[in-house]
Amino acid sequence: MSNIKIHKFFPVPVFEQKINNYKELNSQLENYIYDLKKKDPQGQKRSNAGGWHSPFFNMKESEIIKKFTSSFNDSLSEIMTEHMGWKINKEKIMILDMWSVVNTKNTFNVQHAHPNSLLSAAYYVKAKKNSGQINFYDPKDMKVMYHPPIHNYNEISAEIIKVEPEEGKLILFPSYLNHSVGENLSDEDRIVISFNVVC
Repeated sequence: MSNIKIHKFFPVPVFEQKINNYKELNSQLENYIYDLKKKDPQGQKRSNAGGWHSPFFNMKESEIIKKFTSSFNDSLSEIMTEHMGWKINKEKIMILDMWSVVNTKNTFNVQHAHPNSLLSAAYYVKAKKNSGQINFYDPKDMKVMYHPPIHNYNEISAEIIKVEPEEGKLILFPSYLNHSVGENLSDEDRIVISFNVVC
């Protein structure tokens, strides 16, 4: 064995949490989202290639959205102050905007990032097998410009990391991190809630 030591400088954190009592919560969130879709069937065109992108949620008036945000509020503070190490006023942490994307069969989301925010999130309301992984891309542009063929994909060599969606799972990541969503190959809708966090 060699005496090589590996230092992993400038890591990019992606935080994952399972929300408590998510089944009941997701049922209510799904109803809320489909009600929005009935009122605005066209939705918005953002990163979605097909599928439906909702307008921004009314977070102050919707009781189910208040219930949803209260399920992870403490986690936001912990992530930003303890894990990220930022010196911030916890009282000023806020969700800037929140929305949903409903990907029907054969729809997906193209690569994008979320500018003008600190953290972004994906929460899975409905995600069946083969409904589309979220793909994260290495943010170090110079690294991906040129390299020999890769024979061993690991956390150092990989350019794309794929995360399987799972109902009740909340993923938080730096907003600069480019990501996309694979094609929904299942026969059911894939429903995700996304939001951006600032302080």
